[in-house]
Amino acid sequence: MIAWCISLLFLAAGADPVVPIRVAVFASADISDPLVDRICAEAEAIWEPAGIAFEWRRIRSKDEAADWPLDVTIDDASVAAGALGWLTFSSDGPDRSVHLSRAWAEEMLRRSRVPPNITVARHDTLVGRALGRALAHELGHYFLRTKVHGPHGLMRAKWSADESFGVSRDGFELTPEQRAAATRF
Repeated sequence: MIAWCISLLFLAAGADPVVPIRVAVFASADISDPLVDRICAEAEAIWEPAGIAFEWRRIRSKDEAADWPLDVTIDDASVAAGALGWLTFSSDGPDRSVHLSRAWAEEMLRRSRVPPNITVARHDTLVGRALGRALAHELGHYFLRTKVHGPHGLMRAKWSADESFGVSRDGFELTPEQRAAATRF
């Protein structure tokens, strides 16, 4: 009944309903569901102003990702010192798999000005925020189909620890041109 009413509201408003992009999320067994939820929620909050929504599903095996248009792996692997996330490209464009390194988020947190004696919940909030912002950035590469970084906003190459862990999402916006390009995905 509720879905029917929402559909009527979209029809009455003349707006096209947003079709969420399906994303499979594979995380190491030692990564908690609440941390995965925080990562996904942060990325979604950054992309929401562009009119892009997601359907996240945690999967227990990488084999399950084959049926999903996009997949994210969260573990402690790394490709380069300090890389919170990455996406590979071929001659055809971006791969459909994003990788996030919890180990680098943890290291960044250890090196930051955050006091070392924070609660587990606060720790997970900060790590989830940093990895969610890295995920949003890598999704930007995917949607925009480019390796290029911008001078500011979500698609810049580097962020400070304060920006990665801070409450404010200022500085993680998309330009109008990036929004338009991403919604053509």
